[in-house]
Amino acid sequence: MNYIFTLLGTAAVLVISAATLNWTIDPAGLFRKASFGQQYADALVASAHGLITPDSLDEREFKGKLAKHSGRYDCVVIGSSHVMQIGSARKHRSLPACASILNLGVSGAGIEDHVVLSWLALTAGKPRALILGIDPWTLAFGKDDRWRVRYADQYPIARLAIDGKETDNGESANRWSSLINAQYTRRSLGMLIRGAATPSIDVARNVDEDVGDKLAITLSDGSHVYSAEYIASSKRETVPIGGVAYKTDIAVNNAGAIDLYRRLIMWARDHGVKPVLLMTPYHPNVWMLEASPNVKVMVPIEKAVRKMGSDLNVPVVGSFRPDVVGCAPNEFYDFMHPMASCLAKFTARADF
Repeated sequence: MNYIFTLLGTAAVLVISAATLNWTIDPAGLFRKASFGQQYADALVASAHGLITPDSLDEREFKGKLAKHSGRYDCVVIGSSHVMQIGSARKHRSLPACASILNLGVSGAGIEDHVVLSWLALTAGKPRALILGIDPWTLAFGKDDRWRVRYADQYPIARLAIDGKETDNGESANRWSSLINAQYTRRSLGMLIRGAATPSIDVARNVDEDVGDKLAITLSDGSHVYSAEYIASSKRETVPIGGVAYKTDIAVNNAGAIDLYRRLIMWARDHGVKPVLLMTPYHPNVWMLEASPNVKVMVPIEKAVRKMGSDLNVPVVGSFRPDVVGCAPNEFYDFMHPMASCLAKFTARADF
């Protein structure tokens, strides 16, 4: 009996300690103040040339907060780092069919990120078009777990909404459950160890995006400018034949995920927003090895995307193949990230 009381007492102390820590540190600003992500998002859309991107920026929190501004834009872009160079506030402007663009791309975005960010954007406002950047791994579940840290509570609510079971936006549930949430506690502990310092919001100067600046920049449309060091180093690197297997070495074509994505598209259209499917190309060297995991995945996935577009009467822009979209080898940062000039080139032909 003493053992049980000790166990229960220890559990109670741990829960109370976690709640106290999360209430005090509050890394996402759920309880007393606007989070840094919200402050950064609000400052970004008001900036002239964007903001310096802090190393400690919680990318998914920030883009979730940025989604609240979606109603101010003609088009909203969802996807991974492959679409982060798409924007309307850039030297190489993408998608001229869009009067203005809000880029909500996050690194390694999986289908779960697509669901939550699309839901956040369309429940906050009504852009004319939702540009969905499809990657070779998008039509499968569990390809990137980073969404769980930020969207664990919002994802099931977004799924219900897409299934026609509208609820509130889940902020209240997310807020109070975070007091004892293990992932939120880890974030609080991390900030406590680092001294709970809040990163600063620093205005970026006007730079040549092809050259970059000392630090990475997030432009006012949410698109990304790499640092000068990264851009210079990418030009010195040789892209291996076949590329590197990134999320393409295991199953990437799941019937349940495809069905969910189709429902996401129909849900967006039911909300009066035009869905557009977008594929970004991989470096020509990747396509020189047909047996590479990347090529073996991209061929059937592109067919599935085009079929989805045809079945649902949704425009499909771009291709995984650089020869189809007209992008040269020197228009890539690496084997899978096209430069803004490449994206601007083939999206210029899009009409929707």
